[in-house]
Amino acid sequence: MNNTIKKTIKSKGLKASWVCEQINLNPSVLSLYCSGVRVPNQKRLRQLSKVLNTSIQQLFPDCKIRRINYYDLGQ
Repeated sequence: MNNTIKKTIKSKGLKASWVCEQINLNPSVLSLYCSGVRVPNQKRLRQLSKVLNTSIQQLFPDCKIRRINYYDLGQ
């Protein structure tokens, strides 16, 4: 799944470790999200978008909204 998590973190001048602390996430899991090996669940999607102050659609440009507040990452 194509995503812009790493790019967004860098463009906002944040550190991945800080993002992980804010949402109580292991840094290795964030790395897997950034590389596309794993995809975050709905709760993590919302947490990431909130802490990065961006929309889920900007983090995952290829996602489709299946219903209100549910984002299909193609998995």
